[in-house]
Amino acid sequence: MATSTNHIQDELLANLGRVTVLTKFGNITGGRTNNGAAAFLEIPYALPPGRFQDPEPLPNAFRYEEKEYIRESKYAVQPTNDGQAAGLPFEDKVGRGQPTENPLFLNIIVPPEFPSKKGFPVKVYIHGGFLQFGSPHGLSSQAQFVSAIRSEIWVNIGYRLSAFGFLAYDEPKVAGNFGFKDQWLALQWVKENIDAFGGDIDDIQLTGLSAGAHSVHQILHHASNLSRGHQAPFNSALLQSNAILINPKTPEELRPQFHALCHALKLDPDDPNVLTTLSDPAQVPASEITRVIETEKLGVYGTFRGCLNEDWIPRAPAPMEWQRSGGLARGLQACGVHSIVIGNLSEEWYLYSIAHDVPNPEDLAPNLLRYFPEPIVQGMIQRYNKSVHAGNPQRLFGEILSCGQVYLPTQILLRDLYNAGFPVARYDIRWTPEKSRTQGYVTHGSDRVLWALRIPNLTEDERDVASAWLEAVAGIFSSLRNKGAALGVPKVALTLEQDRQILWKESEGWDQIMSLIDILPGEESPN
Repeated sequence: MATSTNHIQDELLANLGRVTVLTKFGNITGGRTNNGAAAFLEIPYALPPGRFQDPEPLPNAFRYEEKEYIRESKYAVQPTNDGQAAGLPFEDKVGRGQPTENPLFLNIIVPPEFPSKKGFPVKVYIHGGFLQFGSPHGLSSQAQFVSAIRSEIWVNIGYRLSAFGFLAYDEPKVAGNFGFKDQWLALQWVKENIDAFGGDIDDIQLTGLSAGAHSVHQILHHASNLSRGHQAPFNSALLQSNAILINPKTPEELRPQFHALCHALKLDPDDPNVLTTLSDPAQVPASEITRVIETEKLGVYGTFRGCLNEDWIPRAPAPMEWQRSGGLARGLQACGVHSIVIGNLSEEWYLYSIAHDVPNPEDLAPNLLRYFPEPIVQGMIQRYNKSVHAGNPQRLFGEILSCGQVYLPTQILLRDLYNAGFPVARYDIRWTPEKSRTQGYVTHGSDRVLWALRIPNLTEDERDVASAWLEAVAGIFSSLRNKGAALGVPKVALTLEQDRQILWKESEGWDQIMSLIDILPGEESPN
């Protein structure tokens, strides 16, 4: 995937312009990018977290370090076996820093008109990467162009990944969901502080790609269960190419993963002091944890995901039951979330197909078990064995995984919100710039160049399409808020066609995807 290799840090160090903002925690000094946008990198939003501990907010007495916040010095420690990023320079994925167990920081980009102009809409972005990989410094997520052209503040969230963000166990207790809790705390920081950067605290949109969209869905569920009278720290949400398919596993169900990690690290999971040892970076360096993941010592347990735990999302009613019943929609409206847009690309399958090596049919199930329980895996394989791609295990893996990660869960979420009368709409992207595609496919993530309006990677004609697309999506949110109801019917989506036209049309493949719904627990027949 072709990209510009100019990181924001390079521009900030080369330019002399500096901008200082007074926050409740003291001054923060950032710089100016080449197009004049103000940029502030690696602003802490929480205290440095303990390993496998919940994040803690900054205390009132906390004061920011007196320095220039213009460098990419760190990124979340993570394994390096990211099949989807094959061919992409690692530095372009994570930035120019070093791995850390404290990635709890924000990158904030403000339009060039600041500080003379304020009241900008705010977009908070959660990066993707299967919850295992990535960074807010990722080149495709750097937002100086979209911020300047559309006069929006963009905030990129750093959060803990892989085992550091999502290990869970019941005894000894490891609560899990640390990465999601990081994101929630970051959103609260934004709500309380973004006005100092010229942001409109009543116009905060939460958005995320891939695992970032899955995170948004998790956060929507968390917000919908807030106590009466509490407001969400955002007003609208955009889910790009991912959502929750089924209820997460409980900490009890995740015991085999905890045991596998301990055994790989040559620790006894039944030792009463095992958690103390595992939580101590001096005894178990982060590099050892990533090494056993990278070298597949954990097998199917090497992918760490969210868990169903009361301190994040209630177990009863379970999230998907809550969503189907309309509880999610009602809870979101009660806490001030007024609109949601959900969408995907036409060929998501390709990038999912290279996430793991699946050379033979017998490799399908073990790799799918990283993400779904066995009954769903077997059901999906049985259905997809009738596919024209049944003879190509790698392609078949991509088709199944993209269905389970993107198409089916996003359509279910859309259906459930629509049935509950929530203001929701759908988009469908069938064209992306040729230079941004992987192997020529309009595949997972190739739309980032549009959403971030990456000027260096777009021709003049492509910039016009990207600008028109962003304006059309902004129009959806405006219409949803004004109407207070869903737009159209679930099958109909705002579509960026292969010929670059933007129009509303019925989505291809909706019924075929929904025919798989009876594989899922609680879903007995297509709706």
